[in-house]
Amino acid sequence: MVSLKEISDLVERKKKFWIAFVGDSKTSCEWVHPNWREIVEYVLKEELEREYGENWRIPSWGIRCYNFGYDGATTKDILDKVSDINLVHPDMLISIMGSNDVKFGISPEKHVANIEEIINKVKTNVVWCTSTLSINEERNKVYGTYADALLEIQEKKGLRLINMLKIFKRFPLEKFFTFKEKGAPDSTHPNQLGNAYIAKVVLKEVFGVEFNPERFWKETLQGEKYPQY
Repeated sequence: MVSLKEISDLVERKKKFWIAFVGDSKTSCEWVHPNWREIVEYVLKEELEREYGENWRIPSWGIRCYNFGYDGATTKDILDKVSDINLVHPDMLISIMGSNDVKFGISPEKHVANIEEIINKVKTNVVWCTSTLSINEERNKVYGTYADALLEIQEKKGLRLINMLKIFKRFPLEKFFTFKEKGAPDSTHPNQLGNAYIAKVVLKEVFGVEFNPERFWKETLQGEKYPQY
């Protein structure tokens, strides 16, 4: 966990706290706004701007977030993009991905090896999240073997892992999957509310910040410029 005080100290000392969001379409989320990446950035700035008061520019300008989410990407694709990620010298990398490895025939063992190599090559603090649950149970079952393989190396390799697959079992999935693609329901990509729940997990597990996704979602729908959470 990285506390708000630690982020504040970094912003004071380095004049920056940059986050690289890395992964597949679950990370890019470019078809839904606000997506979980945007919510995390918004909340971190809000929390620190309260502390800084009139000096709101310090966190507002110092916290920058970069979208390295590539739709359809596998862990091998992200491994090939490491040099691009390192160009921005992020202070933290947060990733949500993994299920495309199933689709493109990457084995659980290679899945784990690719992630280990990514973590070794990026020059920053890494938080890796498994992909989120789908409403397709067969898909969840197959991808579960990949998530389990990551859990096995979590302590051995010191991997900072968030098991989204397990955490999302507590959430109202039936409310998350309302998008349609070519007329058919999209069973894997969550809507605005689903993204707010992803943000809830990341904010709590990584930064220790409490976040109410239902309140935030409702206030955005009501047109609030600065939705509360």
